[in-house]
Amino acid sequence: MHQPAADGQRLLKEVESARNHPKTEECTTEEGPTVVQHAMGFRRNQKMMFRQLKTCALLLDLVKNSDATTIKEITQQQDIQLKVNETRQRWKSLKSESRVQEEELQNISTILQKFQALETKQQTLREAVQLYEAKKQQLEEAAQRKRLQQKEKQKLGLGEEKSQIERGIEECTLSISKCRALIQQAQKAVQQLARKSGFSERVSPCDVRTLSQLQQVLKTQSGVEILGLSEDQVRLQFDPCALISLTKLTPLVLTVTWTDNGAAKLETNCAFLDLSEMEFVDLPNVTAEIWKRYMSQAELWGEIQDLQNRYAIDWLEDERKLKFLHWRAGRSSNIVYTLYVEHGYPSDGEVKLCSIQENNCLLELVIKPPQTKPLLADWLEYLNNLECQQG
Repeated sequence: MHQPAADGQRLLKEVESARNHPKTEECTTEEGPTVVQHAMGFRRNQKMMFRQLKTCALLLDLVKNSDATTIKEITQQQDIQLKVNETRQRWKSLKSESRVQEEELQNISTILQKFQALETKQQTLREAVQLYEAKKQQLEEAAQRKRLQQKEKQKLGLGEEKSQIERGIEECTLSISKCRALIQQAQKAVQQLARKSGFSERVSPCDVRTLSQLQQVLKTQSGVEILGLSEDQVRLQFDPCALISLTKLTPLVLTVTWTDNGAAKLETNCAFLDLSEMEFVDLPNVTAEIWKRYMSQAELWGEIQDLQNRYAIDWLEDERKLKFLHWRAGRSSNIVYTLYVEHGYPSDGEVKLCSIQENNCLLELVIKPPQTKPLLADWLEYLNNLECQQG
């Protein structure tokens, strides 16, 4: 502290000496404009140096007169100012970070809104799917009920037709019994007329008028009609509608032809009637037996005729087999199912699957309808639906 004060006093003395020096020099120097200009420049420099020295002296006085407390306060103020500046900078940085975070929060809010909108759409879609599943379930149940109703209706229809056929068989048997006596009486009359006319005693020659009367009786009581009559041939038609009004069976046509040796040949228009083992005794008994066989197998044949209108089937009477041809949509291959119908069907016998062929190649599959004793219609419907599901 003493050294700066001494230096300040020394500088003040030099300033005072410099202040007095120019006045003497001004008085003595009168040597022209150059000297004056030099003196003015020198004076200007001295004034500037004087101000600087005065400022320095003031600073030295300030340093000399100030104590440690003031310096400490100034230092503290400077430190506080630095801290304030640092705090301000930190606040600015935090403010910028807060702005960035606020923008991020806004983005997150937008994303949350979009996510909530997606959840709403997902919920709506889920409800729509549930509604679709419920509607689908209802439609499937309705379709199942309709199929069951159709099956029950079909079974009832078959049962009613079976009952009608049985009643028709009974009525036919009674009618045939009644007609048999009339036929025997007519046969005696025909034989008597044949003897008078010179014919043999066999049944083939007959009186046309007598047979015409017989035809009217048979057609009225049992549905039998004479279609053609000659010396060695008789063509009879049996109409099932005369006994069963709702039957789908076509009329049966029986042709009886006598050969020269007295034997009789029987032919019908029905494929499922096997007459090869039948012995010809007389015309009434033969016609009654053929009519009885036709009506007894009418239920099977009626079912086959009904199924032929819905499926591609082929009935093999000799083998008692039914072939079902199924064309597969969109494919070049087809499948042939072979079903075997046991004797006594549908009351005693059953239907069994014999083989499955695809393009003439056997397939090893074990399949069966869900019914305990499935009918032909059950088998064909099951196989057709099975192919639709596989396709």
